[in-house]
Amino acid sequence: MMSPSPPHPEFAPPGQPDAPSPATLRESLSALRGYPTPAWKAAIACVLAMVVSPPALVTTVTFLIAPVARDFNWSPSETLSIFNIPTVAAPFVLPLAGRLVDRWGARAVAVPGTALYAIATAAVALVGANGVVLTGLLLVSTALGYTSILGVVYKVVSEWFPHHRGLGYSILIGATSSLAGAALSPLSQLSIDHLGWRTTYLLIGGAILLIAFPAQYFLMYEPASAALDRKNVVPGKGRGLPAHKELPGLPLGRALKSRAWWYMVLVLTVAAGVAMSVRLNAVSLFGGRGYSPTEVSLSVSVMLVASLAGQILAGVVLDRSRTPRAFVPFMVCLVLGTVMVFAATGGMWALFLTMALLGVVTGAESTTGPFLVGCYFGMRAFAQIQGITLGIVSLVGIGLFPVLAQGVADSTGGYTATLIALTAVSLIVLALSLFLPRYPSPAKNPDADAQSPSLTDDRTANL
Repeated sequence: MMSPSPPHPEFAPPGQPDAPSPATLRESLSALRGYPTPAWKAAIACVLAMVVSPPALVTTVTFLIAPVARDFNWSPSETLSIFNIPTVAAPFVLPLAGRLVDRWGARAVAVPGTALYAIATAAVALVGANGVVLTGLLLVSTALGYTSILGVVYKVVSEWFPHHRGLGYSILIGATSSLAGAALSPLSQLSIDHLGWRTTYLLIGGAILLIAFPAQYFLMYEPASAALDRKNVVPGKGRGLPAHKELPGLPLGRALKSRAWWYMVLVLTVAAGVAMSVRLNAVSLFGGRGYSPTEVSLSVSVMLVASLAGQILAGVVLDRSRTPRAFVPFMVCLVLGTVMVFAATGGMWALFLTMALLGVVTGAESTTGPFLVGCYFGMRAFAQIQGITLGIVSLVGIGLFPVLAQGVADSTGGYTATLIALTAVSLIVLALSLFLPRYPSPAKNPDADAQSPSLTDDRTANL
């Protein structure tokens, strides 16, 4: 166990707006020393799992299309569709994964799920020229990855780091996935070029088994299942409390009927959809404005770097704020980014600024989603609510929005109408983000194991 940290100011857990906020960023960061050793072990497990998670491995698809199409005599578009179907469909396993985690615990889901994820991924190397079989196996592999990793890490971070959830989401999950994807991209290309795509899949499966599985087995615990010393706990309001003491929260059905959830999903979906519509159509969009493919690719890199900054910045801002309106400045960046597209007509700085603004939004959106879920609805059905929210944002925002944007551009013969529509939608959700409901009132008795009727009424009224 870690030795007790020096005294530091009390920090308001998310969802408790009447508790004092930290005075400075330095004090907030110093408070990280108050978390017990099992929390940091779980954090390491989350990081190692995210390194080989489906969001990190998706960067390898770019280099798999050509060799797989060549081996099986398929067209590149047909091959791309086969690899894209699991990417879009797999996140919808998250509500089921969340239910399993909420009911059985993180480790019970993560350990066997990661082993099956490794086996299913390695098995792709054995598939022949059968599109249905390959699609099915990729779907199973990706779904197992989402279940055993994405379905687990958000809940673990939420419970172990209640005072620094935003920072935990941004660094341990979002930034780790992005950096791992950036590192795996050239490594996968080298492996495919020199060893072949089948051997590459065997290596990926082996990496999951050697990296993520031991981390999940030896380090992954939730506070309720880890032995804690009463001296090594996160300081609560006036006295030591174990990190896992949380408000019970709302059940899944009531959460999904609340105004807070609908507002949150709409804002996050549009924020992701507008930014991804520009990113995924960037070559044709900016190519018609005088930019070369090389210049556009550089701007996409700027967007990815900015997304990392957005993740971390959002984590720090949300942790130190007692209102969901902390997300409003990021929505302002979304509006400015779409407006800047009109000004990007050949100058590199205009293009880079446009993509940087949109990158900040994509990063902030990925951190804000789970943070608001925890603030509004507590831990009772957190994993399920987060799974459903992420699934909708992925399908509609990342999957459907860019297709509709390109469809409008094709039907109108240019991107002017598309950009006007994206700007208008951005303005609407910017206004809507100002009306996000305030966080529920804190529990009157943080040590209570069950939620009192009066607290339930308060939480419902605020939603």
